[in-house]
Amino acid sequence: MILKNKITLEELSTDVKNHKWEKQDCNKCNRRMWGHGFTKRCFSMLAGVVYLKRYRCPCCSSVLTIRPDGIWSYFQSLIQTIYETLKWRISTGSWRVGFPRQRGGHWLRRFTKYAQMENQIKLESFLEFCFIKTILFCPK
Repeated sequence: MILKNKITLEELSTDVKNHKWEKQDCNKCNRRMWGHGFTKRCFSMLAGVVYLKRYRCPCCSSVLTIRPDGIWSYFQSLIQTIYETLKWRISTGSWRVGFPRQRGGHWLRRFTKYAQMENQIKLESFLEFCFIKTILFCPK
């Protein structure tokens, strides 16, 4: 389980272990969760690793990880960066200079696969829709 938190990457990269974390309740059984340490994550805009807070439910044993707002699960880049990169690629047909095309190609393939599942014809308008509704386009 992943919970979006109103914390920025700048706050996470400074002193995360002394940060005042909010108490969390379990989504399944509504019990107060216990602190379960920290886990390392990498993000493309930071040079090193970042520690994210985890919680564990004493009743159902589910684990919840706090994630910064603006980053999807299983992604290392900001939603805004993904959106702008895909919009550039769809409108111009080429990648931005200096951007790793492998990462962009991965995003584009997942996005077009999701768009085909939703039977959308125009990719650019569907991209706008996904960005406005913050729809994650990586079906599991």
